[in-house]
Amino acid sequence: MVRQQYISLVADESNSLALRAPAVHRETGTLRILGTSVTQIAAVKDAAKSDLGIKLDFITLDGAAAQQRSALQPRSFDVYDQWFHDLDLIWPTGSLQPLQIERLLRWNEINDLPKTGRLSPGNPRLAGGDPSHQLYVQLDGSLSNIPTDKISMVPTVHNADGFAVLGGSDVTSWGALLDPKNAGRVILQSDPAIGALDMLLALQATGQMRPANLADLSLVEIDALVDHLSRYRSSGQFHSIWIDESEAIKAMMQGAPMLGSLWWSGAIRLKAEGVPVRMVTPLEGCRGWYGGVALAAHLAGHKRDAAYEYLNWWLDGVPGAILARNGAYMANHSAVRANLSSYEWDFWYEGKPASEAILDPEGHKIYEVGQLREGGSYYERMSKVVVWDKVMTEHNYLMRRWAHAIRK
Repeated sequence: MVRQQYISLVADESNSLALRAPAVHRETGTLRILGTSVTQIAAVKDAAKSDLGIKLDFITLDGAAAQQRSALQPRSFDVYDQWFHDLDLIWPTGSLQPLQIERLLRWNEINDLPKTGRLSPGNPRLAGGDPSHQLYVQLDGSLSNIPTDKISMVPTVHNADGFAVLGGSDVTSWGALLDPKNAGRVILQSDPAIGALDMLLALQATGQMRPANLADLSLVEIDALVDHLSRYRSSGQFHSIWIDESEAIKAMMQGAPMLGSLWWSGAIRLKAEGVPVRMVTPLEGCRGWYGGVALAAHLAGHKRDAAYEYLNWWLDGVPGAILARNGAYMANHSAVRANLSSYEWDFWYEGKPASEAILDPEGHKIYEVGQLREGGSYYERMSKVVVWDKVMTEHNYLMRRWAHAIRK
């Protein structure tokens, strides 16, 4: 159990003044937001620019490219909008700065999941990189689940991912990704912190691997995983191994049957195009992920003040409502609920049948009256997470072997 102690870190002098005073807009230049297509959709970008009155430049890359830029070009961005599991690689580079909780106006509204790794006190902590492990900044600058007054990222968007199916209404298991009858019709995500877990869940479902810790493989287990990947790739099991979500969407639009790694944001785009994709909640459980927003280490003064305004905007309910319509959840439910209609809240968070047509952020119909969101309510879906996206202890070895296997 997490020890509920509270450590007060020494704040630097520039952060000691009137942290809760109303924002005063001064010329801050352009705030550069580095992120991915998961959150940097048109509706979110438009709302941010309209609500904040700050000049914003959204830099949208695939996950690996954003991660690399954050580590190697830390002065090329101001705000980092990415996944918590990235922090295992990015935080040690010194690219990001600790955030003061007292400057986050809705911190107390954020639910238990990112703070403790549990949906409620009685739930067990799940395997892998749940965000609490990388949340709190300790006195020595390391990250831990021991509460302090500074954090690494503001917890925001998250989800429980299974996989997508186009055709094949009877598919319910991760094992379908490796079923020979689906050869040439399977797509897989290329990032080893994500795609490797999808592959492991499929191998475990078919009885081909039983790792001691699904989220942290030994060198021997990594070799076994990559050998399986190479074998299935050589036999033609995979239609494609994708880097950017647009590649997965393109593959799915080629028609049924098709199945494999796809995020809810991609599924919503397909549904908006009339593609009858179904998101499977596998019998074996889901892979969880958690996103957040962080500040670059170089930020100071008025520009940092503007960046904190942007962080607080992420918790005011507007972006959460937009991303709910894109299939994702937000860390503080009460603010989101206030910005959704009652039927939208019932559909996306409560798992109830649609009482009116459900629209995406652009106004396209994606669910008919009477339809259900796949997987059920927030608590039903998130409680099915059996592993979180994770940078493993032997990540460098996994990355080298994985990259070689998917490129040869």
